[in-house]
Amino acid sequence: MLEVRPRLRTLEPDTGNRLYQTLLESTLAIPFKIDWASQKYSYIGPQIADLLGWSPESWETVNDWAERIHPDEREQTVSRCVELCLAGVDHEAEYRALTSDNRFVWVREVVHVLCDEQGQTTALIGFTFDITEQKKSEQLRAELEAQKLSNARLQERLRLTHDLHDGLGGELVHMIASVEQGSEALTRPQVLSMLKLIRNDLRQSIDNNASAQVRVPATPQEWLAPLRRRFNDLFEALGVRCDWQFPQSWSQPPNALQYLALTRLIEEALTNVIKHSQARHVRLSLLQPQAQELLLEIEDDGVGFDVQAVEASGLGVGMRSMAVRIARVGGLLGIESSPGRTALTARVVLGAED
Repeated sequence: MLEVRPRLRTLEPDTGNRLYQTLLESTLAIPFKIDWASQKYSYIGPQIADLLGWSPESWETVNDWAERIHPDEREQTVSRCVELCLAGVDHEAEYRALTSDNRFVWVREVVHVLCDEQGQTTALIGFTFDITEQKKSEQLRAELEAQKLSNARLQERLRLTHDLHDGLGGELVHMIASVEQGSEALTRPQVLSMLKLIRNDLRQSIDNNASAQVRVPATPQEWLAPLRRRFNDLFEALGVRCDWQFPQSWSQPPNALQYLALTRLIEEALTNVIKHSQARHVRLSLLQPQAQELLLEIEDDGVGFDVQAVEASGLGVGMRSMAVRIARVGGLLGIESSPGRTALTARVVLGAED
């Protein structure tokens, strides 16, 4: 059941209710009453002199009130107040009020609408509170948030610039020098390797700058499930058996950059197995030998390759790209290969990069 409170009919000093008037005039807010028919103040507390510098006698009509609202808020504040008063709806308003010395202070006005038995508005009673300090605090918080956002955007730009300079930029310089200084024309596989390296470095830059929006999966199973479904379909079509081994939970999860780097590594390594290895069995193992260490192993029984020869020929840009990717997130990549066995091992110190 709604509680119905009797409405106060007057705040005028000559009502005889001296105790109530004393209480009103001892508050820090400005009490007021407006007669709706005449649009005049029938009472306004003496606190107006302390808050705004105006004498109660200078505050006669609603025009005095409206003219002392900041121009930027005047039209909206007045029209909204009139609309709600005509509807008999209690309301609040925040605006800047002019002081007698031509300053503006923020105030909040709380208005209670009095109506007659026919529902027609007869008077307004309420309080005006000084909220200048609150508004200053809100403005300071907004400025700090804007500064934080600006700093975050600047950091993103600097990080992107760093990634492009040290990653993609460095590789481009190296490739240009190789072409200019080389005595022989590049072969098609060499050109393709260079293009793949550029692609991989672009992926790295994109991953780094997207890491703030990335959510690390709650468990290793949640992380590897999409990759497992995707590659198992490919392996099954080729008649390749693939075993996936991983713990049920994290001792400590990787951060976003580490998660992205390891995901790219798995994708690249398994794609290479499909394209080049001719393997019949693949094993992917994810372990946490220690709480702050993650060990990823990918092994196949394919034809293998000569790691040193591939690196010396300039065709090992994919391996170099994977190693750089893991190194950037606090890890170390190792590759061993011989006929019948190729093993890729990535060891990452968790929390090494934030």
